[in-house]
Amino acid sequence: MSSITYSERIKIETFCELGLTNAKMAERLKRSPSTISYELSRCQPYQAELAQTNAESKRARCGRKTKLNAKLKQTILNHLRLSWSPEMIAHELKLATKSIYNWLYQGKFEFSLSELPEHGLRQRRNLDQRSKYNQSLGRSIEQRPIVINQRNRIGDFEIDTVVGPRGHSKAVLLTLFDRKSRFLWAYQLKDRTAAAVNEAL
Repeated sequence: MSSITYSERIKIETFCELGLTNAKMAERLKRSPSTISYELSRCQPYQAELAQTNAESKRARCGRKTKLNAKLKQTILNHLRLSWSPEMIAHELKLATKSIYNWLYQGKFEFSLSELPEHGLRQRRNLDQRSKYNQSLGRSIEQRPIVINQRNRIGDFEIDTVVGPRGHSKAVLLTLFDRKSRFLWAYQLKDRTAAAVNEAL
C-alpha cells in the first residue's frame, strides 16, 4: 500500500485530538494498525506538518550517500561566512543548490539560517518567508510558545496578508486563522499599511 499522504496526516492529527485509538484510526483510514502506530511515532504530540517534514526528510535520505565530506563541508562553511549565498556556492562548486539548503536545514554546518544573505533564495516552506513588514509586527512564528503548537485551545491565531496582482489593482486580504478550530476570517484591505490592518482588527 502507498505511504501515508499529507491529507491523511491531517486526519490523524484530528483523530488524536478526538482521542481515537490506533485501531479506530486504522479502520477509518483503511490502514493497518501497525502503519498508524509507526506514523504516530514520528513526533509527540502528533502534528501533521511535523510528521510530513519527518517523512520527506527520511525519504530524501533513503538509499542516497551524501557528497558532504569534511573538506567540502569546510569549503562551503568558509564561503557562507564570507556572505556567499547557497546559489553562488552551488554554482562555484558545481553542486545542487537544494543539497546545500538541505544540509543547512539538517544542521550540518555551524551556521544559522538567519545569517544567510537577504538576496539568497529561500526555497523551503519551513523557513520564515514573511515580509519585513510582517516581521516588524512581532516575533517569528518559530519563536511561538510550545502550547500554541499543541493546538489545545481556542484563540491562538495566525495572521497573514495576501497581496493581489501589482498592476492596476493593489487588493490585499488580511487573514486570521484559529489553530484549534481551523476557522478562517478574511478581510479585504484598501492597502497593506499598518493603519489598514489595525482598522480591520
